[in-house]
Amino acid sequence: MLALIILILGCLGYSVIQAVSAALILVSGYYHDSIEYSNILSNLFFYFVLAVLLCRAYLIREQGIRAILGVLFALLSCVIWYYASIEDRLSSLVLYYYVVALGLWVGASGFLLVANEKKVKRRHFSTLVKVDTVIRQKSKCAICKVALNTYGLDFHHSDGNRSNNKISNCKALCTSCHRRMHI
Repeated sequence: MLALIILILGCLGYSVIQAVSAALILVSGYYHDSIEYSNILSNLFFYFVLAVLLCRAYLIREQGIRAILGVLFALLSCVIWYYASIEDRLSSLVLYYYVVALGLWVGASGFLLVANEKKVKRRHFSTLVKVDTVIRQKSKCAICKVALNTYGLDFHHSDGNRSNNKISNCKALCTSCHRRMHI
């Protein structure tokens, strides 16, 4: 885990330095023609977004393999992009390098930005928890305090975790209040 954090921070530092240097060149006006200007602008955009992706990698570092693959793809795209930027601009290989770098960049984005949340299987409250909640709330809705009927009686997971069926997480609600909670 420490090696991953060091790798992420090293890549992040490099991309921030590259983005800042491209921004400084743009601000100083130290470019010769519009082609060089567009190359510097594309470098600025590439390294800035790469820095954002690496920040995301740092945030999801607990997910292990996704963070490692995302950082490796980002690092490879960074190396290829840099290699393409020092090559002769008129070479046909440069376009190929840029396409490969952008492909790796999109792959890194996929690993780092796409959510990988597992759905927790819904578990209903036990009868004992339901009865205890209704008694504790004196047969009234927890929100509007209207008397609860057996027909209009819903039970709500307070913390939103549908697998947490503790008594402290259970609220008895009327049907209309329960629907409003989920809108």
